[in-house]
Amino acid sequence: MKFNRLICFLSIIGCGIFASYYGGNISYALFYLTILVPIIAFLYTVYVYARFKLYQSIGSVMVVKGDWMLYSFIIANEDYITFRNVKVNFLKDKSTIEDANKTTEYSLLPNESERLETRIKCNYRGEYHVGVDSIEVTDFLYLFTITYPVTSKLKAVVLPRVVPLEQLGIAPPQIDVKNPLHNSNTTEEELDTEIRKYNPGDNRKRIHWKASAKQNELLSRKYHHKPKAEIVLFMDMMKLKEEELQVIIVEDKIIESILAIANFYALRGTHSQIIFEMEGKKLINIASKEEFNAFYKTCVSIHFDAKIPVSELIRERLMRGDDGMFYVAATHLLTKEFYMSVLQVIAGGNQMCILFVSDDVSSDTKELINSLKMAGADVYQIMSKDEIGDILTREF
Repeated sequence: MKFNRLICFLSIIGCGIFASYYGGNISYALFYLTILVPIIAFLYTVYVYARFKLYQSIGSVMVVKGDWMLYSFIIANEDYITFRNVKVNFLKDKSTIEDANKTTEYSLLPNESERLETRIKCNYRGEYHVGVDSIEVTDFLYLFTITYPVTSKLKAVVLPRVVPLEQLGIAPPQIDVKNPLHNSNTTEEELDTEIRKYNPGDNRKRIHWKASAKQNELLSRKYHHKPKAEIVLFMDMMKLKEEELQVIIVEDKIIESILAIANFYALRGTHSQIIFEMEGKKLINIASKEEFNAFYKTCVSIHFDAKIPVSELIRERLMRGDDGMFYVAATHLLTKEFYMSVLQVIAGGNQMCILFVSDDVSSDTKELINSLKMAGADVYQIMSKDEIGDILTREF
C-alpha cells in the first residue's frame, strides 16, 4: 500500500511538472486525472461502507462463561458495483470465535453474500460486546484503508461458571455435610404465622390468645425449623488496582470460588451464607439448589466497588457469637487488619479458610501467609493460571 501511494504521489508531481512545461489539453488532462484518482478511491471506500450489509447473531444473549455457542454472520453486497477488499475484525479481548482467522477478508460481486457459521465462547463474566468489532475497507488501487466501527454490536450477558466439585478438599475433616457438627448448629425453632388447635402438653407460651378469643377455643402457634448456617462465605468486593484484564480474572475467580463452595453444600442440603458488601451489606442465605440458582443469576451484575473491607465484615459476623463454624474468605488482598480478624475467628472456636486470589509472591505476602497458617488458618493461594476446581478439591 505504501508503494502504491508513492507511485500515485510521484505521478501527480510528474504530471504537474509536464503540464507546467509543455501545457496543452492532454498534459493538463493527465494532471487532473492523477489528482482525481485518489479522490475517487477515497470516495469508493466511503461508498462501500455505506452500502454493504452485515448481519450477525448468537445462540443466546445470556450465556455461561467458557461455554461454546453458535455464532453466525453474513456480509452481503446488495449494490450494483463490486466491493473489493472488505476485511472483518472481530472482538478478541473477552471472547473467542472459532475459525475467525481463516477467512476474514472478502471481495463481493453485486448481489453476492458470504456467510460464516461457527462457534463463540465468552471468556469472562459480565456484560460486554462480542462478534464483529470493525470493518476495514480498502479501495481498488490499494491507496486507502479506512476502518469503520460497527454501530450495532452484539451484546452478551455472561454468567460466571459454577465449577462442580465431587469433594471439598479445603474443608476441615470435622465439617461433614452428611454428619453435621451438632444439632444445635443445624436447626433453630422460629414462630410461624400459622395456628392450630391447642393440644395437652403444648407449651402455654405458644398459645395465640387473640385468635383463641375469636374462635372461642385454645389455639397454638406453629413452630417451624429454620436451618442455621454451618458455612459462612465472605467475598472481598474491594476495588482492585491492576490492569483491566488482570482485574477481570481476579474478580471472576473470587466469585467462582464462592459459587463452587455454595453449590457444593446446596446440593447436599447444608445451609450456607454468603456475606459481601456492594452498595450496602448483603447476606444471602442458601439452603437449597433453588436459592442458589436465584443468587447465581444476580452474579452477572456484581461489581467490585465495596467501601467496607472483608476484615470488618468478618468482625461484625463474629459479634453474633458463632462457635464451631466454618468460615471461608475469598480475597485479593492480605492486610494486618485481615490478619487480626482471622485471629478473632480462630479464638472464637471457628475454622478459617482463606482463598487468596493473587499472583503476589513478594516476601511480605509470603510472611503474612505463614503467619496466618501458624495462627491456625488454612491459606490457599489461587493464581491467574490456576483452575478453581483443582485448588478446592485438592487434599493438602
